[in-house]
Amino acid sequence: MENYLAYKENILKDLSETYKSLIFKFIIEKININISVLFAYGLSKDFEENDNWEKISEEVALKYQSKISDTVDKWNIYIIYLCQDIATKELKNKIENNRFSNRKIVEDNFQTELTDEKAYGLIVKHITNTDLIKVIADTNDSIQEDYSPINENLWKLIPKDEIINGDTSKQKDLIELLKQLENEN
Repeated sequence: MENYLAYKENILKDLSETYKSLIFKFIIEKININISVLFAYGLSKDFEENDNWEKISEEVALKYQSKISDTVDKWNIYIIYLCQDIATKELKNKIENNRFSNRKIVEDNFQTELTDEKAYGLIVKHITNTDLIKVIADTNDSIQEDYSPINENLWKLIPKDEIINGDTSKQKDLIELLKQLENEN
């Protein structure tokens, strides 16, 4: 890990000197394995121009990835291209479908400052999904909220303790009750 930090600092310095219109941030996240994430922040035209996005990827492969000895860590290197504007679909597809060396993600319309908090949020969103437990808990809470139907009579027709899935006779009975209700209105 100590070597990773030195490689990280070198690549940040080199990229910042070469691509002056872009801002770079590099985070190494340890979740059982080391996940290396380079953030490149700027306008989509700065990535598209001269295929700079590809040159950045090649530089990461040459100056960082090639020095990582652990095979698992070597294949968990990501570049997240943060576009302040909306990137074209063509540019997004070209970047994200490029299979050379590292995984690439485009997050466009990113018009906020790239803080550590925002960077970690993007890592969770696009890579680790470590917020899934919270998402599931929040979903369960909303599913279990009381439902208040628009039509009470319609709601009363649905059997509470019976399973009608797969039982065609119960389904037919329910349809008949719905038709009767419709005729009454």
